[in-house]
Amino acid sequence: MRYAMSKKQQNLLSRAIVPMFIGLMLISCEKNYILDENKILKDYKWEYADSKTFIAEIMDTTLQYDIYINLRHSADFEWRNVWVKIETTFPDGREFERRVNLVLGEADGHWLGSCLSDNCDIHIPIQQAAHFPLTGKYTFKLSQDMRVNPLVAIKSVGVEILKEKK
Repeated sequence: MRYAMSKKQQNLLSRAIVPMFIGLMLISCEKNYILDENKILKDYKWEYADSKTFIAEIMDTTLQYDIYINLRHSADFEWRNVWVKIETTFPDGREFERRVNLVLGEADGHWLGSCLSDNCDIHIPIQQAAHFPLTGKYTFKLSQDMRVNPLVAIKSVGVEILKEKK
């Protein structure tokens, strides 16, 4: 006799297993994280006004850093990409803004990243070998910059910064 799980059971299972799996992977990998933070979007809707802020403290300006955007979306998300605006505030108050296209899927509908049940997670590099010119706290503010508001079926967004291994 085959046992078929309901959508609700699959969702509960994925919510229990995915965080545990990610936690085990992080423990087993020795990465030099400066920042690894994700923020959940209320009702899985990303409004223009719902910017998410992340703060990273940089202590060594001689190292290179890799910067990533993490995104979790529903498998029912209707777009292949998401445009985001990233505003960076330096420790001395200077600001820098750029618009970035985060590609989530291929033209044939296949999602990039990894999907389990209704959750698709993608880890997108936005800058490799970056240099931070000043020590101190850098603030990264992410906001969605699509033509639709709200952007439905985006579950969470995050920033990850890794320093180079010596």
